[in-house]
Amino acid sequence: MANPTDLSRENESPFRDSRLPAGRQTWAEIDLGALKDNYSNLRSLISSPENTHQSSVPYPRIIPVVKTEAYGHGTIQVARSLAESGTGMFSIGLVEEGVALREAGISQDLLVLSTNWLGQESVAIEHRLVLTVDSVRDMEHLDRAAGDKAVPALIHIKVDTGMGRLGIRWDSIEPLLDAFKKSKNLSLRGVFSHLSSADEQNPSYTLEQKSKFEYALGKVREAGLDPGEIHFANSAGFLYHEPFRQWSSRIGIALYGYAPDPERTPIKLRPVLTLKTKVGPVRQVHKGESIGYGRRFTATRTTRYTTLPVGYADGFRRSLTGRSRVIIRDRFAEVIGTVSMDMTAVDLTDRPDVREGDEVILLGASGGCSIAADTWAETLDTIPYEILCGIASRVPRIYI
Repeated sequence: MANPTDLSRENESPFRDSRLPAGRQTWAEIDLGALKDNYSNLRSLISSPENTHQSSVPYPRIIPVVKTEAYGHGTIQVARSLAESGTGMFSIGLVEEGVALREAGISQDLLVLSTNWLGQESVAIEHRLVLTVDSVRDMEHLDRAAGDKAVPALIHIKVDTGMGRLGIRWDSIEPLLDAFKKSKNLSLRGVFSHLSSADEQNPSYTLEQKSKFEYALGKVREAGLDPGEIHFANSAGFLYHEPFRQWSSRIGIALYGYAPDPERTPIKLRPVLTLKTKVGPVRQVHKGESIGYGRRFTATRTTRYTTLPVGYADGFRRSLTGRSRVIIRDRFAEVIGTVSMDMTAVDLTDRPDVREGDEVILLGASGGCSIAADTWAETLDTIPYEILCGIASRVPRIYI
């Protein structure tokens, strides 16, 4: 096969954004203004600040979920931004995430959603993390560790009402409550559950979970305990089940601009993350020549194209091969050939206006074009969560 012809070497290297590491031409922009707007719009759905559940927390609130690098947006920067908006608690996935937030100066309550923290009790207590407990064993371990530290350990009890992953069964909570009453070094700050299917049109299973949760809450109160902060809904539960807003809600994907069911969403949400790169050298191949691994693209005419400095190692998934496009100068351009680890080819045959160094939007919007994470998700039969979390850490984040 003949070597491709290089059509644009006016500049030895593409134009570089001064905010990026030297030579890096792929980045994600995180719009903190959009994040704060989403948070504010979500809070507007909480109609009453009154305490209706005999809880020590005076009102229901949004508890932002910032685990897994805040769904790819950057945990520390997102937490700092939301702290400025008045957030009083964050949900995280791991003790290590809580330690990093504390070291970054985040003083808000940090709830570790996972119960897999055995062996990390001392670290969690030292950093004032709130731990999720769902078994007598874990409660006893934590009580001893807190006694050794002479500092009360803060806990939330997780109730399994139908998700089936973690949590004490809703109808078997009494032994856990008995263990708590026997403990000497634990402070109960909350009770919660997690919804499995709140985005479904048929609400029957979700309402069944609610009934089971209320049963468990009744057992907590029968034991003479204050449940503390009650939280039940995720993004879908909060958006599509108004009665759940009587309790606090752990909101993840909606904060970042994506609704589980956009047509039913009562507020406006804006995607927070835009993924960008730059047009590389512009080249051409002749009819019958191929581009990329496996020769999955063979030119049917003389084809002008560019190789973008982005690939599946950055989160531009290999499975988007032949099924995706990008935005350049407010028009779509088709991806051609196999998406490789660090590079992706784009057809510019009918785009004589495009030049090396032009900005390329992979995820995001221009004036007239848009490619959202749920667009990729629909193409790949997955969910926006996976798309956003899959943007690699090697991609620099720029906060605007």
